[in-house]
Formats: sequence, structure tokens, C-alpha cells
Amino acid sequence: MSQKNYSLASPIGRVCALFRLLAGHEILGLSPTEIAKGIDVSPSWVSQNLPALATTGYVEMVAGTNRWRLGVQFVRIATTVATNMSKAKQQLEDVSARYAVSL
Repeated sequence: MSQKNYSLASPIGRVCALFRLLAGHEILGLSPTEIAKGIDVSPSWVSQNLPALATTGYVEMVAGTNRWRLGVQFVRIATTVATNMSKAKQQLEDVSARYAVSL
């Protein structure tokens, strides 16, 4: 079966790169300069897009600084996925245990 290749629109690709870059910097965040260099965009892109993205809750400014990190909405999605994966794992283990009983 062949897989169709899709090209990602440039603005979406930049935002995805931003999310990947911010992952792992949840406490201190990154400065706008670090972000611009990290995803190879202009400082003006950062200053225009991060405040706009902050309105969605997917990024936020670290209080009292000019540094940015992943926001609450992004973390809630990750937590939901992790919780659902744990539940699915437990269900699979329960089914597996039922089948493991000897006849």
C-alpha cells in the first residue's frame, strides 16, 4: 500500500517546530532570541506570533520574565493522552491476565 505525501504549510510547520523546541523548557522557558534561533525565524515572527498563540493557552510567558514555555492547554492535552494510554494498558493487562489462566 502506498502512502500519500502531504506538504505541511510553512506557518503550521513553524508552530510545530516551536512546540517541539519549547518541550523540555517548562520551568524557565526560552527567550525570544533563543526561540528565533532555535526554529530559524525572525525575531519579529516571535514577537508577533507568541502573544497570539498565548491567547489559545498553548504557550505562555513565564511570570516576571520575557521567556516563553508551553502553556496549560498543551499540557492538558499531554496529560489526557497519558491518562488514556495508562487506562488502555491496564485494560490490555486485565484481558491478558484472563487468558493466561490454565484450563
